[in-house]
Amino acid sequence: MAARIQFKFKADKLVETILYLARSAMELDQYKVVKLIYLADREHFRRFRRPISFDRFVAMEYGPVASNTLRIMKGEGVAGVDKNALPFEVRKFDKLYFLEHPKRDIKREMFSKSDLKVLDEVIGEYGNCTFGQLYNLTHEHFAYDRAWQNRHSNAEPMRFEDFLDASAEKEEIVEGLEFVAHAI
Repeated sequence: MAARIQFKFKADKLVETILYLARSAMELDQYKVVKLIYLADREHFRRFRRPISFDRFVAMEYGPVASNTLRIMKGEGVAGVDKNALPFEVRKFDKLYFLEHPKRDIKREMFSKSDLKVLDEVIGEYGNCTFGQLYNLTHEHFAYDRAWQNRHSNAEPMRFEDFLDASAEKEEIVEGLEFVAHAI
């Protein structure tokens, strides 16, 4: 399958998605944040053929990583994100970064009903998982395994089309999205 699905990065949607997690009252270090965003985008894409956050995902040693989310958590620059005006705080403790103190409500109009439903499901199902549980779960995903096994670096890009299960209609879905994903 040669088709490649590439969505346009939406910095404002990613920041709102991180804020949504910050408002969930869970203890969230950078590992849990990047995994929950990955799981939410994966599930939403599988059901509705588009992600929620529009982040970019890479396969790294500890599993799938929402790469722009990780950079935001570490205070690094991300195109379209003013790191001095984030609607939440990130606290560094030792080698971990913790998502804390949402500064405002989320902009609900930025999310569809399906976005909010999937985010709530992912928080409910995986929010209390340990690092080890999330590690084991996400290492079993085909998209991660394919990217990691074929890596050329320590952060190999993952493909949205690999989030889909193999099926007779997968190729048709991918071919249809390949030409419109950048405009979604």
